[in-house]
Amino acid sequence: MVVNELQSVETFIRGLYPSTTYKQTVPKKPAADTFVIRLLTDGRANETHTSIRVERTYQIVYYGSAPSDVLTKMDTLSRAIYQTEQIPINASARFIRVGAFSYSAPFQTEGDLYACIGVMETHVREERTQVASPLIGEVRTEINTQI
Repeated sequence: MVVNELQSVETFIRGLYPSTTYKQTVPKKPAADTFVIRLLTDGRANETHTSIRVERTYQIVYYGSAPSDVLTKMDTLSRAIYQTEQIPINASARFIRVGAFSYSAPFQTEGDLYACIGVMETHVREERTQVASPLIGEVRTEINTQI
């Protein structure tokens, strides 16, 4: 499931920037106009006897040619995230709920590019596997009319 959710985050961002390059690992020599989307943390908590709350933190890095380019891309992404507050999960009717998104100031990389690092906190609920109960085989009704 985590891979599908990681790809769902990518699909969401791709909807904003379709011509941008996307990666899930940081390249040794990043190119301008590249997003890197990575899973940072995964935590789970019991919520009910039927569900588990899965809290994940994603890192979203954007590499651009100028600080203004980097800030514009991250600001647009931030606005889109907070407008919807949820990201559709690919091939599912479910959603990733976004709790918070923040990003850093742009900084210069070794290859004369600029980068900005965003952190997105999310959560989803996963259904627990339930043990099947035996079916009721027969039901009879007896009426006693004696008082």
